[in-house]
Amino acid sequence: MENESAARDALRDLETDRSALAGRIAAPAWLHAAFGLVAAAYVLMPAFGETARVQSVWGLAVVVLVLLWVHRRFTGIRPRAVGGRAWAVCGLTVVAVLLLLSVSLGLVASLSPWWAVAPAVVCFGVVWWANVAFERLTREKLRRGH
Repeated sequence: MENESAARDALRDLETDRSALAGRIAAPAWLHAAFGLVAAAYVLMPAFGETARVQSVWGLAVVVLVLLWVHRRFTGIRPRAVGGRAWAVCGLTVVAVLLLLSVSLGLVASLSPWWAVAPAVVCFGVVWWANVAFERLTREKLRRGH
């Protein structure tokens, strides 16, 4: 009886710790916005000249690496700990950004560079949503203890 009670208490404490840890891994909203702005800038690149595009790609790559580092510092989440569903959201987001880049290229080629703003705005929203979904899925995985 005493062992069962101690085991139940330990399991309850573990569940409480998981919930507390899951609540602390939330990234600030500005970080979601920053990822969205970087992706939107990438989709907007067809509207700029060749030299600006080449320089922008490298600049955006550095910004993404810095944002990933900042995200890890805020949340403590390691890439291998997020789970399959969160990685699926990440993969689908990459596909969506590439599709929006294609739309942007087509609009710039057929209409005007100003039309690249529309897919860039959509991209910002998609990436923001994906960041929030990624975080929520990771938090749920942590709460379940997997």
